[in-house]
Amino acid sequence: MKNCLAETELLVNKSPQQPFEFQEIIPMNTNNQTMVWDLFIRVFHWLLVVFFFLAYATGDEKGCLHRYIGYLIILIVIARIYWGFFGTRYALFKNFLYSPLQAATYLKELITGNPTHYTGHNPAASWMILALLASSLIVCVSGYLAYATKGEHISFDSGKVFSMAGIAYADHDEKKSHGNKHQRRGRHEGKDSSWKELHETSANILLSLVFLHIIGVFISSRMHNENLVKSMITGNKAEKSARKT
Repeated sequence: MKNCLAETELLVNKSPQQPFEFQEIIPMNTNNQTMVWDLFIRVFHWLLVVFFFLAYATGDEKGCLHRYIGYLIILIVIARIYWGFFGTRYALFKNFLYSPLQAATYLKELITGNPTHYTGHNPAASWMILALLASSLIVCVSGYLAYATKGEHISFDSGKVFSMAGIAYADHDEKKSHGNKHQRRGRHEGKDSSWKELHETSANILLSLVFLHIIGVFISSRMHNENLVKSMITGNKAEKSARKT
């Protein structure tokens, strides 16, 4: 009799804990998704995509649109760098800094068809992210310096219209002054061409990195059986049993 009462008491004491244990075992949804990319990371990513291709498409135009897109890219990249130190878990640089050896190991795993799954950035992607951020800054800064060496700064180019009208009706003194202005600009031609060359070269390198990034996303999506593009829209990624960071 005492044994029966003891068993009954044990069952009663354990019963309140059963619902809690049951909730822990069941995932939040049927796909076992977890929030990885916060709103800032997602907005930054797609803004950078749009701004980059707009900047590349307007690179040969003489208007001010190309420059202002560059200024916007600098602003959002600086904001991303800030978020890399003070943001959420998967946005922090310290949580996806890997050695070159780790990146090479991951690429080898990718080639052999058995890559380790990472909830955040994998080692190869982490190096790509750093390269994209650095390249974006180099492109924008070199573009600004190429423009600044001409003696021009942020403006809507309206002054150039008046300058052309002034040349048409200028007297001898104004023509002489205009000639001196061209001489001063000539001294900056060397620096201007150097910055312009760096700007164009770095822009082409950045374009190559973007295409490599797209290829990497496609391959990783296939290998891990997950939609990484959709993840960057919703912010969710699937949890896997393999090692995660």
